[in-house]
Formats: sequence, structure tokens, C-alpha cells
Amino acid sequence: MFYLDSAFIIKTAIDYIPDTLLYVKMFELYANECEHSLYRYAYMKKTEKNILFLCKCGGQISNHVHLDQMQQWAKSTGEVQVVAISNLLCAPKGKQFFSETIAANPVNNIIIAACSPKLHEKTFQDLSVAQGINMGKVHMANIREQCAWVTPNKQEATDKSISLVQAALNRSRYADPLNPQTMKVNTDILIIGGGIAGMQAALTIARAGRRVYLVEREISLGGTLIQMDEIAPNMECSPCLLAPLLAEVRDEANIEVITNAEIEQIVGFFGNFTATVRKKARYVKENCIGCEECFAVCPVSAPREFHNGMSQRQAIFTLFPGSVPAAAVIDANICTHFQDAASCSACVTVCPFDSIDFTQQDEEMEIAVGSIILASGAQPGDPLPMYIQGDPGDFAGKVMTTMDFELLASSLGPTKGELPQLGSNGSTKKVAVMHCAGSLREDGIPYCSGICCTNALKVDDYLYKKLGETEITHYHKDLVFPTHPEQSFYKKQKSKGSQFIFMEDIHSIQLSRSNGSVSLSGNGIANAEYDLVVLSTGLQPSPATLALSEKLNLDLDHHGFALPDHELLHITGSRLDGIYLAGNAARPGNVVAATTHARAVAGDTLSKLVPGKEIALETMTSYIDQDLCSGCKVCISVCPYKAISYQKGSGTSLINEAICRGCGTCTAACPSGASIARHFTDAQIYAEINGVLHG
Repeated sequence: MFYLDSAFIIKTAIDYIPDTLLYVKMFELYANECEHSLYRYAYMKKTEKNILFLCKCGGQISNHVHLDQMQQWAKSTGEVQVVAISNLLCAPKGKQFFSETIAANPVNNIIIAACSPKLHEKTFQDLSVAQGINMGKVHMANIREQCAWVTPNKQEATDKSISLVQAALNRSRYADPLNPQTMKVNTDILIIGGGIAGMQAALTIARAGRRVYLVEREISLGGTLIQMDEIAPNMECSPCLLAPLLAEVRDEANIEVITNAEIEQIVGFFGNFTATVRKKARYVKENCIGCEECFAVCPVSAPREFHNGMSQRQAIFTLFPGSVPAAAVIDANICTHFQDAASCSACVTVCPFDSIDFTQQDEEMEIAVGSIILASGAQPGDPLPMYIQGDPGDFAGKVMTTMDFELLASSLGPTKGELPQLGSNGSTKKVAVMHCAGSLREDGIPYCSGICCTNALKVDDYLYKKLGETEITHYHKDLVFPTHPEQSFYKKQKSKGSQFIFMEDIHSIQLSRSNGSVSLSGNGIANAEYDLVVLSTGLQPSPATLALSEKLNLDLDHHGFALPDHELLHITGSRLDGIYLAGNAARPGNVVAATTHARAVAGDTLSKLVPGKEIALETMTSYIDQDLCSGCKVCISVCPYKAISYQKGSGTSLINEAICRGCGTCTAACPSGASIARHFTDAQIYAEINGVLHG
């Protein structure tokens, strides 16, 4: 534990770094002053009985420390009533010896000189509790890692060990009981992200009888998959697959869908999270069925985000036909009614369901759940500026990403699936597809997303089906087709005539306009002209993942994806207990990977969040002395768990101990000493340091 580590560091500094003595002496004076102020309390504590266990650790300690000398010293202090030596306290016989010794010798405090508290502190706490000793009265001195293993001289190691035991004895004088508490887990689950992974996880969990809150920042569920018309490599109809899934989510009684919403704050821990969600006003009631009658009369338009700005939408709109929820939304930023209420109410006039409500306000919701699944997805990169020479506007409709091409080919896209006519006067249509566009380079996406090559082949499939004879050339370095269906998809396009040209330096490609076409040049290629160039882009972390990671205290990898608990053994969980990762929030992947991952996450969550299960709350929490607190709010600003709130009535801060994890950050930051860490009080720390200095 930290308290013994700090004591050991000071003792080592005195022994081996003489120049630090001046600073240590100054600290010693301060510690003595604090000790003197608590003299009466310490005197009373000295009447308590102590027992000292010395562990040989199978020779790992006894071969390097004189335990018999430590035993004699302990008896001579007058503070230790019983000294017991065991060969291996953590072994079954050692545990039995530990329990029997305590039962035969009623004491107040137990000191164990053995290994690191990180290994067996809980072991000895549990054994002590079974004998009626409070866990707060159990103290460990780490004489193995901090003495036996690191000090070659046996006498020096013994002297250090005595110092650490004296520190633990001093500390025990100020030890107060710790009262373990438990609470039943909340079995409800929050899923952040309404794409394919989030929806699949929600359905799997809801079918098991659990309550699910599915929060999506867009106005409808579906994610990026709904923008595609077909899914490679089998080119299955994407809307056909998603429509039943959307309907199931909509109709599932155990799922509450909350769209057009942002996560404001999340506090708590596994089994006991509270999320604050801001649900933005739609200005349209839930009885709206998305009939689109109001679209035609709305006089205001703006670029449609669902089509990546390639078409226009009205101020009142839905994301796509058949969206879930079906209700439209009004963009208050451009709607003229919000600028001048008398100027326009066209949508109110034509709505057959009286669904328009300009008085709606944003709503703040608090959701209590036991675990959280992050399914915030990923987004394609934008590599266009890396490869074009000239004004980007000159390349509109001539150079585009695979995502933009998908939208043009989609029945839900800006052209209803009609691809632009290429070539002129009956000439053969020529299309180039550039692989790894913006990927595998430090100024773009520095990794392989593993799905881009297969997505690039969809360009061929769409063109052959929709435009017929087309000359298609792929420029690539690596080709990645990890499964046999993807390999078959590649061979299918080659058999239809698609050409694949290897380039060692794929990023040497530059694009320029040449009359009505695009000229492509690069190492080994000079001015190859095409009617259309499609850039195959990788996936990068969603901005939502970064924003949510800060609210969840979640670790990200160096690319910005959420970091799993273990890359091989536990990719469904994060490094925070109770927070799970689904789909592309953790790594780029295709639909198969996302849905499989989502089902695995659901199973992982359900297996741990068992109804009726009780979890132990942190016992070594901090609390605030209301008489000392000045209400400066420093503790609130530094608390990583958001466990502290400001009480306006008293003008002081208050710690919610059900949320506090006992990190002690508030105690370290508090300028008035009002924040007190249980089991790590100033009195305990100063007494322990004095034990080291005078041991």
C-alpha cells in the first residue's frame, strides 16, 4: 500500500542519499508537531493490545532478515503482546495458524510483517474479520519486496524491517474501524450508440428480460450502415436487413430508445452508474408518423447531412424513410419560425396529426444503470486534400470517397441509386479506384482498417450492374481479403474485367483536372485519364468516442479507439469495471465483426450483472469535515469519479460515499484539510513516518 511505500522511500533516502537529510529533518519536525498535538489520543491508543506475525515466506524473507532479532526487538518495545513466526502465512497451514493464534490471544491490532499488501492484505483482513477483528485494525509491513529482496546486507535488511514494523505499530494507534457495506447491483443497462452494434446488443440483452436504455445522438437509429444499399461481400440488401432490426428495437418493451440526445455526465461504478442525458427538443410530438406532408411546404433548406451534403433537406426533416423513431425534427437554427414566429407556420397548417410543437424544450434525464456499453462507432477518413492538385471544387463529382459513392448507389441516397453517366459520345467509361487512400501514413490514418479493400470492390459491383461495360482499374499496394467470401468477391470482379495494378508507393498518386476527366499520375504512372476516381478510405475513431472517454474516464489507444481490457482475452470489456465496448468503438471492423462483438458484449454483461447480486462498496472512502470546509470546490474539480457535490445551503462540499472509490485525490488537494481519507489520515501517515525515522 502507499503508506508503507512512502515510509520505505524516506528511510532509503536517509540511508543512501545523505544530501536529503536536511529536507527529511524539516519534514520530521512537522511530523513531530502533528504527533505532539495528538499526544493524548496516542496515549489512550497505547493501552490497546497488538500481535505481530513474522512470515518466513519459505525462506525468501528468513534467509535475508534476522527474524529472531526482530522477535526480540518487538517484545522489548512493550507495545507487542504476542509475536508469532510462521513459515508461510498464506499457505493453508499458515492461515490456520494465523486464525488459531488470534483466537487464543484476544488483541486490538494485528501487524503482519510479510510480503506486499497488494498480494495478501485482503487474505489476512478476511481471516481477521472471521475472528472478530475489524479489517481496519489489520496492518501489513512489506519486509519482503522492500527489504529482503533489495538489501544484500542481512543486518541492514533487518534494521529496515524493524523500522517498517515500528511504522506499522505507530500507525495502528490511530486506526479506526472500517465498516464494509454492500449494495445490490442495478441490472438495467445503458447502451451509447444506435448503430448496428448498439441495436444488436440492446436486443440480445432485452430478450434476456433486462431493461435497456439505447441512447443515440442522431435523430434516428441505424448508424452508417443505413447509408449503404448493399453489404459486401455477398452484396445483401442493407435496408432489407436493417428494417426488421429497427422494427424489433422499436417494438421491444424492454428497450427505451432515446434519440437526438447527448450524454452530459456519468458517475458511479459497476452496478451503480448514474448517467445524465440531455434529450434535445424535436419540436415535433411523438405521434408524428413521418408522412412527409410538411416537407413540401417548408420554405427553408440546408445541406443534408445524411447525404454528406450532396443534396438538400428542409428545416423539418427525417433522417430517412422508415426511420426509428418515425417522428420528424425541426432544425431550430434555420427554421424561420424561431426567428419570427409570425413569419411561418406552414408545417403547422398542413400537419394532419397536429404534431408540431414549437414550445418543446430540451429535457434532462437521469438514468440509473448497472453497466454501460459504448457503441459509438467509427467514421471514414477524408483523404481528398492529400491527393488533389488544384481547387477541391473542381473535382466535385469526379473524385469521391467510397462512402460518397455508396450514397450515390443507394436507393436512400441523393440520386435514389442512379449513378452519374460517365464518358461521352458512347466512349468506354473509365474508373480508377485508389486503395489505402489516406491510410498507412502518419498524416492520415496510420493503420490498416482491414475492411477497405472489400469495400473498394463494391465500386466494381455497382458499376457493372448499373452502368454495364466499364473499364475499372485498381491501384494498390497491399490487398487484404481475410475471409474466403471476400476472396471470392475479389475473384468475381477480376473475372468481369477489373484490373489491379501494384504500386510500391501508393501515396505518390496525385490527381489533377484534364479537360472533362481526371488525370492520375504517380511513380511509374503518367497522366492516366479517368472519368471518375474513387478513394477507398479507412475508418478512424468517432469524435463521440473521444468525448465519451473523458466522461467515462476511459483509456484510449494511441489511435483514439477505446482500449479493451485485454487485446486477446477480453476485448469486450474496457479497463473500467462495468463499462463494455461494442463494434467499431474499439477497432475498425465489418458488419459481421460488429454484430458478433455486440452479442459477445451482451453475454459478458449479462453474466456479471446478475439480479440480486451484491457488490462491496469501497470502505476506505474520503469524507469532508463540515466544520473545516470553506466551500472552495477544489475537491469537486479534481475528483475523477464525480463523487463530490456542493451544498448551497451550508456552503460546503459533500462526498457521496456510494460513488467514492477512495483514491484520495480530494484529500491531497484540499487546502484546509477538511477532506479526510479513511485509513489514510494525516495522523496515521505522520505517525508512520515517525516510526520509520526513529525505528
